[in-house]
Amino acid sequence: MKNPVMQLLLDLFHFFFGGERCGVQDRIGMRIAARHGKTEDYKKARRQNMRALEVLDRWGLAEEEEIKKYYD
Repeated sequence: MKNPVMQLLLDLFHFFFGGERCGVQDRIGMRIAARHGKTEDYKKARRQNMRALEVLDRWGLAEEEEIKKYYD
């Protein structure tokens, strides 16, 4: 279980600074990047506040069925 205080601080940070909350979409994106050997590049792009789907689309790694998972 996540520490509720840390989760609250993360939520506030993302609210004020416009970051994308880490969650299901980020985990899906990490799996896709790992399959193609780009985990470090993915993490670096996410630290630069790029959205998970934007990163994968830029590299041409996002497939139709995986994009649907983001919106389900």
